[in-house]
Order: sequence, then C-alpha cells, then structure tokens
Amino acid sequence: MAAGGPGDHPLSDILAYNLDVYNNQCDKLVREISKFVSIQKLYEMFDWFDNFSATPNQLEMFEDSLRQRLKKLKIEANENGWEIL
Repeated sequence: MAAGGPGDHPLSDILAYNLDVYNNQCDKLVREISKFVSIQKLYEMFDWFDNFSATPNQLEMFEDSLRQRLKKLKIEANENGWEIL
C-alpha cells in the first residue's frame, strides 16, 4: 500500500501524478472538473472505485456521471459570471 504516493488514490494519481487511471476520457473529465472545484470537493463528489477491477459497465456509468457533473459545473460557473474557455 502506498503512503501518499502514486497508487494511493485514483484522484491523486490523475491530478498530482498525471497517471492513466480509468480510461482516457474519464481521466480527462476528472482533470476538467478539477478546474471548477477544490480537490476536497472533487474527492467527495464521486465513489472512487478501484480502477484495476472496474468493469466496462462501471467505467461507462462513471464517465456519464463525470460528464453530467462537468456540464452542471459549467452552467453554474457561467451563471456566476466565470469566463469559460
């Protein structure tokens, strides 16, 4: 078990260590969401399952969840006057 390094948690692997964790699209969405919320808030948003035992269906549902959350965050940011690039 890692002690705060790579392999410790999927979120830190994606954001801090720039590792490939779930799949290209999920990892990209996580990075995109991290531009709108704190890491702590992002940590609390999702059930960060073990990527090694993830089924294709689980990844698909996770990707859908990430997409929906990002869409909502972009709408909220726009409504609050953030400039979205």
